[in-house]
Amino acid sequence: MANLDAWVAFIPTLLVTVAVLAVPGLALGFALRLRGWWLAAGAAPLSVSLIAVASILADWVSVQWSVAPVAALTAVAVVAAWAWQRWVGVRMPAATRRPMNGKRVVADVIAIALPLLIIGLIVAKGIGEPTLIAQRYDNFFHLNAIQYVLDTGSASPFWVGSMTAPGNLLFYPSGWHAVGSLIAQVAQSGVPAASNALVLVVAAAIWPLSIVALARTLFGSSRLITVAAGVLAAATPAFPYLPLHYGTLYPLFLGLALAPVGIATVVEAMRPHGGTRRQDRVLLVILLAPGIAVAHPGALLAVMALSVPALVALIWWLWRRFRTPRHRSTIAAGSVLLAGAGVLVLHFVRPPGSEIYWPATGSLATAIGEVLTAAVFGYPVALAFAVLIVLGIVRAARRPTYMGSIAVGMAVVGSILYVVVAGSANQTLRTWLTGPWYNNPPRLASIWALAAVPLAALGAMALARWIKRRIHRAAGRSLEVGHGIPALLVFALVLIAATQTNAAIKQAAADIHYVYGDGRDAGGPILSPGEYHLLEELDEYVPADAVIAGDPWTGTSFAYGMAGRKVLMPHLLMDESRWADIINSDFAADGDSPEMCKALKQTGVEYILDFDGGPFMENEGGFEGVENLRRSSYVALVAEEPGARLYKVTSCGGKR
Repeated sequence: MANLDAWVAFIPTLLVTVAVLAVPGLALGFALRLRGWWLAAGAAPLSVSLIAVASILADWVSVQWSVAPVAALTAVAVVAAWAWQRWVGVRMPAATRRPMNGKRVVADVIAIALPLLIIGLIVAKGIGEPTLIAQRYDNFFHLNAIQYVLDTGSASPFWVGSMTAPGNLLFYPSGWHAVGSLIAQVAQSGVPAASNALVLVVAAAIWPLSIVALARTLFGSSRLITVAAGVLAAATPAFPYLPLHYGTLYPLFLGLALAPVGIATVVEAMRPHGGTRRQDRVLLVILLAPGIAVAHPGALLAVMALSVPALVALIWWLWRRFRTPRHRSTIAAGSVLLAGAGVLVLHFVRPPGSEIYWPATGSLATAIGEVLTAAVFGYPVALAFAVLIVLGIVRAARRPTYMGSIAVGMAVVGSILYVVVAGSANQTLRTWLTGPWYNNPPRLASIWALAAVPLAALGAMALARWIKRRIHRAAGRSLEVGHGIPALLVFALVLIAATQTNAAIKQAAADIHYVYGDGRDAGGPILSPGEYHLLEELDEYVPADAVIAGDPWTGTSFAYGMAGRKVLMPHLLMDESRWADIINSDFAADGDSPEMCKALKQTGVEYILDFDGGPFMENEGGFEGVENLRRSSYVALVAEEPGARLYKVTSCGGKR
C-alpha cells in the first residue's frame, strides 16, 4: 500500500459500503427483535435481500435504480416485521438476555477486530491501490455490469444479463452488481473503487461476522469459541481469498460470505429443542434466501447442502422420540419426499450442461490428502489449521451433542463434495453431485471452508481447555487460564501466530496481488502500463454517447467499467449482433463499404482501441478487423500510450 494518500481518500467509499450493507438490515433486524451476534451477523444478509428484492420490484414498476427503492422497501419490511412480532412472534425469553459482561465484550471485540485487521491488510496489500482493478477473465463482466446498472437504471437479475446476451440470459445473479452500483452512486466513486470497497468490507467484516455466528450456533456462545472462530476466519486461503484470485468469483464470494448466517438460521429452525419460537427462525430463513440466491444460486445451494446434516439429525431425533408405527411411517414418508426433492434440486438447479466442463484437478487420493491437510485446490499445507479441524472432530466425537453431530456432518458433506469434484474419475457422479457448481474445484474448496472453520474453532477451544487443565494440575491450584481478558488475548495471538505465518496464507496474499498487478507503472496479467493509462484517460477523449470497438481479449473491454465509456464487446464471450461481427472481423480491410457504414451506425461505434499486448489467453479470434490499424486510412489517431492507441473512425463520413 505505497500510496497512503489514496487509501485515506478511499475511507469515505468504505464507510458508504458499510452503510449500504448494514443500515437496511439493521433496521429490519431490530424490527425482528434480533439482538447481539444475530443482529450483527444478520444485518448484511438482510440488507442484500432487501437490495435484491428492491432491484426486481424497481425494474417491474420502471423506477430508476437508486437508494430510494431500497429505502422504500426497507420501510415496508420494518412495518411488516413489527406487525409479525406484535401478533405472531414472541419476545426473546428473559433467561437468554444476559447482562453486559466485560470479558464477553472483550471477546466480541477481539472476534470482530482481529479478522478485520488481518483480512483487511492482506486484501488491501494485494489490491495495492484502491482504484486498481482485478485483471481476471470474469472481472470483465463484473466490473462492466456495475457500470451497466448505472447506465441503464436497472439492477434486476432479470435484466443485468442483457449486457452480453439480450433476450437470451433470463437470470443472472446480480446481487454484487446491485450493491456495487449503490456504492458508486452514493460515494460518487468510480466503479473500480466501489468494487474494491465491496471486496474489502465483505472479506474483512461480513465474512467473519457470519462464520462466528455459525460457530456460536453450533457450539454455544463461549468466549473461546467466539474468539477462535473470528481469528480462524482468516486462517484458510479457500475463503475468503480464493474467490478473489480465481475467476474472479465476486457473486459467489458475496453469497458464500452471507451463507453461514443462512446455515445457522436453518439449523436453528430445524432444532427440535430451542428457546425461540420456530416460526421466527423460519421467517428469518425466508428473508435471508433472496439475498443469498440473487448473490449467487450456488451459495444458496451450499446452504442447502451444508444444512443436510441438520435435517438428518432432526429426522433421527423424531424417529427416536416417536416410536409408534403411525408416527414412524409418517417420518419415513416425509424423508423419502425430502430425498426426492433433493434429487430434483440437483437435477434442475444447475447451469447448462455446456458450462459444466471443469475437469478434476488430481486423483482421488490427492483430493483426500488436500482435505486432510487443509490444502484444498493445491494450496500449501496449512498444518495448524488442519490439526485444529482434527481436534474439533475428536472433541465432537468424545463428547457427542446434537449440534456437534451436525457440525461434523457439515464437514463430511463439504469434504465429500470437494473430493468428488477434485479427484473423482466418475463423470456421472461429478455431474450429479457437483454439477450445480459447474464441476469447478475452487468453488467447492470455498464451500469446504464454511464447514471447516467452525470445527477448527471447536478444536482450538478444546486445546485451550486441555492446556488449562494441565496447568491447573501442575500448579495444584485453580487458575483463571482461558477465562480472563489477558488469557483471551494470548489465546488469540497464539492462533494468529500458528495460522498466519504459513506458506498457504502467504500464497493467498501473493495470488491476490498478482491479479491486481504491481500498479499502473508495472502493469498486470492482462494490461500493460500503457494500456492501463490509456483506459483511465478515455473519458477525456471519447464522448459519453460514443461506443468503442476493440479486441476484448487484449483487455479493451475494461474501458466500460474503468472509464464509463460504452464498448462494443463488454465481455469476452457474448451474443454478438450481425453488425458487431462485421466490425470486429472486417473493419480493417473494408472500413468504408455500405455494409460497414450501416454496421457503424447501428452499433454507434465511433472509436477503436488497439492494444499491442495480444490476447491474454487462447480464443477463437474473429477480431482481425479492429487490430493493427496503424496504417489504416479509415481511422485517425486520437491518443497514444506505449503499446496502446485510441483511434477515431473517419470512414463513412466520420470527421477527423
